[in-house]
Amino acid sequence: MEELNDLLKLGVYKEISVEEYYQLQSKGAPKAIPTMCILNIKHDKNGAPVRAKSRIVILGNLEQCTWEKGEVYALVITQTQVCLLTLLAVSHKRALKQADCKNAFCRGVLPPKEVVIVRPPPGCPKSKQGAYWHLKKTLYRL
Repeated sequence: MEELNDLLKLGVYKEISVEEYYQLQSKGAPKAIPTMCILNIKHDKNGAPVRAKSRIVILGNLEQCTWEKGEVYALVITQTQVCLLTLLAVSHKRALKQADCKNAFCRGVLPPKEVVIVRPPPGCPKSKQGAYWHLKKTLYRL
């Protein structure tokens, strides 16, 4: 549920009705791509379970559109940002450590001409029956 709430907060998708989906398809939008929810158990250093984590992913192997290699990437942090973080750490005599950006791959904005429609994961508690998601930002893809 936390994953789904984060996607809503980030504005990753807009829920659309079946009628809106058919309208977009009549204008050339590709067929909706199915999604699924992947569950993962996080463990502590002793191997004991600490928390369960879920991630909603697009089943990209079922996508009809093919992408050029140059178009398939997810910008997480730029070289300039890495340099700035390093400069700040050095100037404040701090050690650089690993960082985690929550939902990092769900922050890339899709171009307006790129229409991606997905079906919510089966049993999604936040989506109406028969609804689709019109993606506004990128989503994890298998």
